[in-house]
Amino acid sequence: MNVNDSAVVHQCTSCQLCGAVCPTGAITIKLNEDGFYRPVVDTESCIDCGLCVKTCYKYDKDVQVSTTSDLERKPLYSAWAKDSELLKRVTSGGIGDLLARQLIDDGYKVVGVVYNEERTRAEHRIARTGEETTPFRGSKYIQSYAYDALKEVIGNCKNQKYAVFGTPCQIYALNKLAELRNCRENFVFVDLYCHGCPSMFVWIKYQKQQKQKHNVERFDKVNFRSKVRGWGAYNVELEAGGRSCFTNKASDDGFYELFFSDQVLNEGCNDCKLRGTLEYTDIRLGDFWGKKFLGNRAGVSAVSVATERGAQLLGKIKSSIEYKEYDYNDCLPYQSWSLTYRPRPELRKMLLDSLKDEKQTIADAVRLLHQHQSLKGRLKRYAKNVLRHFPISVTYFLKRFV
Repeated sequence: MNVNDSAVVHQCTSCQLCGAVCPTGAITIKLNEDGFYRPVVDTESCIDCGLCVKTCYKYDKDVQVSTTSDLERKPLYSAWAKDSELLKRVTSGGIGDLLARQLIDDGYKVVGVVYNEERTRAEHRIARTGEETTPFRGSKYIQSYAYDALKEVIGNCKNQKYAVFGTPCQIYALNKLAELRNCRENFVFVDLYCHGCPSMFVWIKYQKQQKQKHNVERFDKVNFRSKVRGWGAYNVELEAGGRSCFTNKASDDGFYELFFSDQVLNEGCNDCKLRGTLEYTDIRLGDFWGKKFLGNRAGVSAVSVATERGAQLLGKIKSSIEYKEYDYNDCLPYQSWSLTYRPRPELRKMLLDSLKDEKQTIADAVRLLHQHQSLKGRLKRYAKNVLRHFPISVTYFLKRFV
């Protein structure tokens, strides 16, 4: 039995551990026709060891979902770095950056996500020094290519300590493997409050459009969510030649319009149970959205502590952060926790076909989305377009009023 067998209960999440764990190299990871990472199995090399299936979410009928009583034992904090300069350079409250550097000091190799401009993709890499964790800063709203880093982690996890930052599905798979190999004590896992991952073709098309618009061959730096207009404004910032040459708003941005439409997310994201559980991680990080910090422009992290190991780790950085414990009702309603997305099959296919058509631009895909929006969706879009013309202080006031 291999990872492509038909007896599945969930869709593939593109975590890529199946390829990394395969002892014969029979599984490689490639983008499929719709722009999602998928395992490709060489059946002649496969020895039917079943290790890929044992660590795969697709075949797990008994995913542990966190109940209300479970959450009562896993405290939630709002938190942000006291270092104001660090806070400017991160997406949220800077807690991930502080944790990564603390883990380096504790003797862990830290596995996080960087953006590779040469390949127009996000990638997991392994940091061995605090300085090497710097490129991990900032959210990347696309699937990461994790195969190479995971391969190294799996090969050495019996003798090395690793701290891995990733999506809930990536952490789930690594946790399963660590338990199978009886080496969970060698790991610290930090996952994310996850919305889902769009087709890579969304980002590839978006990058191509912006390079043409600004007449550049490459961008030196990509910030998926700059704080140039404040935390939560969803500004994409791209730099070339040492200058910021492009900044945009979520209400007028092809990448985020398609991302938040939920029409072109990975199939496994639509009803993913893993974003609604804390049973496989040590710490979960995200943005503390909601009424409590609606006027905050600097950034606030939501920090869920799921294990004693996570509590000990957070304790080591508490002198560097401002923090306060909150109830989950103050946070989860504003996350994608346990949400089920229901994309429209015909529209999804049209959008993906548009994105993979080299003759069409991302603007063409956005126009297609707008043509098929519901009345509610159109009214919401019009409202956002009006709001973006107001000063940010007015926008925050109106949000608080609503």
